[in-house]
Amino acid sequence: MPAPRWLPILATLTMLTACDSSPETPETTPSAVITSESFIAAAARIDATSLPALAAAVDADPSGVANQLQSGLGGRRALQAYAAAMLEDGQATHLGRQWAALTADVPALSASEQKDGGVWHPRAEDAGFFTGGIAAALSQNPKALPDFAQGAGVAPPAPGQDVAEWLSARIDALPRPARAAFDQALHAGAVR
Repeated sequence: MPAPRWLPILATLTMLTACDSSPETPETTPSAVITSESFIAAAARIDATSLPALAAAVDADPSGVANQLQSGLGGRRALQAYAAAMLEDGQATHLGRQWAALTADVPALSASEQKDGGVWHPRAEDAGFFTGGIAAALSQNPKALPDFAQGAGVAPPAPGQDVAEWLSARIDALPRPARAAFDQALHAGAVR
């Protein structure tokens, strides 16, 4: 399996973490294996240096990042922290573009795989998890909704419309099994 495209970016994050001599930071070496833990660790202490690196990792491979965070302990919180930091930093439009890139390809989201004796919809699950994390952050920062919608290329939500419901409308064309996988992952990503 080829390495995800965002690994070089996470290598930079790992090196930044290794250079930090604060006692809260676990010692890491640049040669350490890059995993979702690097993103999770960086998202735990987002600052002016780590936010652009995290955004670059998501830009490079939004589905891969979502997949890694979904399977990593602490990934939901890291995703929500990342989304909240993007919104607080005035980057709602950028976050909207990232979400749009992840949810735009309906045939890819609809694709299924046979795995462990069952049928899986991995891209739908990745998109749902990412959407849930963003929905949680947008619910806490509703003033960012217009800028997020602009970046995502969608109309803003109707007054009083639930953010998760609004974001889910983009994938209404998914077949029922893929939609069920998306919805289940969305709820997992949105839990506070």
